[in-house]
Amino acid sequence: MPITREQWAEVESNTYELWDQLDKDNVDFNAMLYNTKKSTKSQENHLGIGSMGQMAPWTGTVSYADFKKGYEKGYRHAKYSSGIQAEAELYLFSEYEEIAKRTSKLNESVYKTVQAHGVSTFNNAFDATFTGPDGVALCSTAHPYSPSDATVQSNLETLALTPPNLRTVYNKMLKLKDDKGDLSFTMPTILLTGIEYDDEAEKICGPGAGDREPGTAENDSNTMKGRLTHIFHPLITGKKWFLIDGKRMKNRLYWYNARIPKIETDGDFDTEVQKFKVVGLWSYGYDSFDFLYGSSAD
Repeated sequence: MPITREQWAEVESNTYELWDQLDKDNVDFNAMLYNTKKSTKSQENHLGIGSMGQMAPWTGTVSYADFKKGYEKGYRHAKYSSGIQAEAELYLFSEYEEIAKRTSKLNESVYKTVQAHGVSTFNNAFDATFTGPDGVALCSTAHPYSPSDATVQSNLETLALTPPNLRTVYNKMLKLKDDKGDLSFTMPTILLTGIEYDDEAEKICGPGAGDREPGTAENDSNTMKGRLTHIFHPLITGKKWFLIDGKRMKNRLYWYNARIPKIETDGDFDTEVQKFKVVGLWSYGYDSFDFLYGSSAD
């Protein structure tokens, strides 16, 4: 007995509902970090401009600022796909649980891909083969002020995560400068870690952090409590940790969706096989390093 169009349609509807529920249940770490936007172009282009500097004294007319050209960043979307197939017999014998299992596996594959891409910005942050718009790694000792000023500054450390080391990196981040050499007023508000430093971060600035600095015989005040929010990302590898200016991050770190990965189905009349596919088109990256200070003790 052949499978009717109505039967196919019923299973398709159930599959779409399951997919939407699975998406809702997934923890989207990218949403915590990236400024996610919809794109209708094959590539999004960002042109950086320098800072304005301070206001000038009044001389009878408005003093208009000249901007230095910043670094350019192109977000070129790449295409990804995956799929599964379901034989007609699965529908004929009402083996809907098997279809649901395959759908769940497909959703898991898509989820892992998207999250792995998102975290790669941080996992590759110390690797000089992955360069940003200024030609060096996201975390580097050699960030130029601008394309026209070769003066460099650092957002890289090699310290383990401890309360004293966190204070050291925190203070260094506060001293980051803009392209004119003025303080950029970068304010750390987030501590991002992986599994390696999850416990340490929670003790320092998690919801249950104490008023006293953890792990010290002197029992000093925990000065980081209330200043930082801890974000744990299970895919961050090794002994990496990052201080982030959350406000600045949303104007530096971008994820563009040109085609959000959603499940689609179609049946083959001759083979009686229903195909389920997911196709996505996206790009991601950062315009500038100055939202972050990273440390790796690996």
